[in-house]
Amino acid sequence: MPDVIGARLRAAPNSVRGGRAMGRGRAKAKQTKVARELKYHSPNTDLTALQRELAGASGKSDRHFDDDSSEIVDDDEDDADDDQDTWSPTRR
Repeated sequence: MPDVIGARLRAAPNSVRGGRAMGRGRAKAKQTKVARELKYHSPNTDLTALQRELAGASGKSDRHFDDDSSEIVDDDEDDADDDQDTWSPTRR
């Protein structure tokens, strides 16, 4: 039998006095409980509002992309120099 006189009891690393924080086992159990509630008990969903939202989104798009390439300007005049890899930083 181990000598328990004078032995100090250690608190779990995640515990806090006053019962505010949970240990690892209790935290995992709570996460499991919440996950199970979310999985099996769906919240009340307004299906008519969802149907209206989905029906209204079929013809419209929030994004508009112009495919007009006539506005593309070649402003990089030194494209011919790009083949040469002789770049060096300027000296001060």
